[in-house]
Amino acid sequence: MMKKLLVILIAAIMSCSAIQAQEVQSEHWREGRNTLSISAGYTSGFFYGKTIIFAWIPAAAEHAKNWKYYGAYGLQYMYQVNWWFRTGVKATWEMDRYDIYSSNKADGVKTGVSSNHTLSLGATMQFTYFNRPHVQLYSGLDLCAGLYMTHSSYEDKSKQPVTRLSWFPALGITPLGVAFGSWKCFGFIETNIGVEAIIKAGLGVHF
Repeated sequence: MMKKLLVILIAAIMSCSAIQAQEVQSEHWREGRNTLSISAGYTSGFFYGKTIIFAWIPAAAEHAKNWKYYGAYGLQYMYQVNWWFRTGVKATWEMDRYDIYSSNKADGVKTGVSSNHTLSLGATMQFTYFNRPHVQLYSGLDLCAGLYMTHSSYEDKSKQPVTRLSWFPALGITPLGVAFGSWKCFGFIETNIGVEAIIKAGLGVHF
């Protein structure tokens, strides 16, 4: 029993020492706790009502051709609380466009155009598990409110354009993010699930 307690005690001391060593070696985070970054990425996946819209493609493929995607773009501010945790706010915008046809068959006739936008705004937090001046590895979580807008116009001028707005709660998960460069100016790449782009890259500054 004593041996087990001794092993547990030694393990706890080593863990604390490792955390303290990490914090000591990561003093660079104190030099600029505020972070501002911009990003661009490709396709989000999120729940809209009871239907999942993943990477936009299924929604467009059901009734459209000539699908065009314009990207997902983000702006983010964060504050470094300590060496392993930061929190802040973010905004993202995404757009696609497709032609509407009377059917998906070869004889389908173009009847209009649909433009779709998603805008989300909310809180974000990131957990850094490797923090060095030139490289950081992290995961994250976003809790946002989203606005989905669809605007459809038609070839038949007697038919009025239609705009639909829908609000929805948006969740984002970042399984893995990598930041690299100097601590002051850096680049980053992320993989995401949810309201954020599935894969995105960006630039940021600490100040």
